[in-house]
Amino acid sequence: MALHAARPPARVDEAGDLVLLEDQDRACWDRRLIALGFDHFERSMSGDDVSEYHVQAAIAATHARAADPRSLDWPLILSFYDQLIALNASPVVALNRAVAVWKVRGPAEALAPVEPLERDPHLRHYHWLLAVRGGLLRDLGRHEDAADGFRAALEHARCEPERRFLRRRLEACAIPKDA
Repeated sequence: MALHAARPPARVDEAGDLVLLEDQDRACWDRRLIALGFDHFERSMSGDDVSEYHVQAAIAATHARAADPRSLDWPLILSFYDQLIALNASPVVALNRAVAVWKVRGPAEALAPVEPLERDPHLRHYHWLLAVRGGLLRDLGRHEDAADGFRAALEHARCEPERRFLRRRLEACAIPKDA
């Protein structure tokens, strides 16, 4: 919990807009809470049992340990998500795992595990699922399909910072990266 609680100051900018993990200023993370989180994590790992909470903590610790986004060990995070999905095959865990697949293996491989989630009644209108799909399609050069995904995500976003974030993603679909 402390590892997650250390990051909120970096999750939004001065205007209150969302900042993706890869764009966060890690100097804004609370180092005291990160140290506390590592202490709790190390003590929790002293037993033989591994629960989904241990694996979730390992994912958070991997994020916190990285000095910058480029040094983040995405293959390790993906292996943790593989463990987590074996313990808790929830649709949200599957979506988070798909993001790790995206980072490790690229958007084409990540799209495959996202598509069945769109049929899940609990996630069908989940704006972050729709946004992830939009991002994958954008990275595949399918800008019109990506825009459709971001429009759908906008319809279900719950707060204005999320809407502003998704509008920026939608606007970016109009300009292909290689243009």
